[in-house]
Amino acid sequence: MRILDRYVIRKFLGVLFYATLAFIAIFIVIDLVEHLDKILSSKAELPDVVLYYTYYIPFIILLALPMSMLLSSLLSIGMMAQNNEIISTLTAGISLYRLIAPLLVLGMIISIVSGYAGETVVTASNRLRLDIWRYNILKEPRAIVGTRRQVAVQDIGNRQVSIQYYDGKRRRANQVNIVRIENNRVVERWDLRYMEWDEKRRGWKMYNVFYRQFTDTGETVARYDTLWYDETKIYPDDLLELQVKPEEMNYRELRRFVDNMVALGADARRWLVDLYMKISYPFSNFIIVLLGAPLAARKRRSGPAVGFALALLICFVYFIFLRSGQVLGHNGTLNPWLGAWSGNIFFGICGLIALWRVRQ
Repeated sequence: MRILDRYVIRKFLGVLFYATLAFIAIFIVIDLVEHLDKILSSKAELPDVVLYYTYYIPFIILLALPMSMLLSSLLSIGMMAQNNEIISTLTAGISLYRLIAPLLVLGMIISIVSGYAGETVVTASNRLRLDIWRYNILKEPRAIVGTRRQVAVQDIGNRQVSIQYYDGKRRRANQVNIVRIENNRVVERWDLRYMEWDEKRRGWKMYNVFYRQFTDTGETVARYDTLWYDETKIYPDDLLELQVKPEEMNYRELRRFVDNMVALGADARRWLVDLYMKISYPFSNFIIVLLGAPLAARKRRSGPAVGFALALLICFVYFIFLRSGQVLGHNGTLNPWLGAWSGNIFFGICGLIALWRVRQ
């Protein structure tokens, strides 16, 4: 690595550090003001509030990182332009492409790292944060670990399964109702005392089953001591994972959730868009550098203030574009992949054009 590369990267990371700290403080203050009434009314203890915001920090960093990257690109390259350091490098025979190259590489590395952190550190800290908010601050009753109450889930074959209480440790579901629906009417119903998972058979063994079949001519009734329910896509771990909302899942969990919805014939477009967003959003860190660095380097023509304002405007429009693509993907106007990536594609092209024009 050249001395110039280290110098550019050091200036960039220095600004990035302080910009990120500033955004963390801003986000925490805004969130605290927004939720202060709930915190005071629930008489939450100060250590719980401090711990809540400590676990909030990784999510804030992930969310604010593209904005921090923008400011870092603008200020680090902008200061070099203002101090005539860019002119000096050009005089030494070093092109602007070569000057910006280490920032582009760094932007790609940060995109990869933030994507990985989003699937590991941020997901884990987010769940801890929400647990503290629900149970320590709002003081909601905490369920026993590994258990669930009032579970409702869609299964294959147009069957809907309702479970009053699920014991994850024993893999046992109590007070279960299963109905099969065709043409908006119930055609079969199973009411059972409990069912247990059989790993060898990969199915549920039902006990004390009361079965009813509904036809145009009447109703057929039968009772069984035991009955197998093995034509199913409901597995023990799924019943516990349902405690996590799709918005709180990492890529692997959401991928499995989407696959199950597709297998059940349900509309999974919304979650498929969000699945692709888990990759496209971290990649925006690279796109922001691709946009910001060339604009900041154009001091010779427009001055740093104009370049700064223009880059902020483009960044603002960029995130509106990103959000619009997500919404259009949710409602089916755009293909889910295109809805998640349209912002990056469009502004990535704009960034390449800006990079090409920076030497003009």
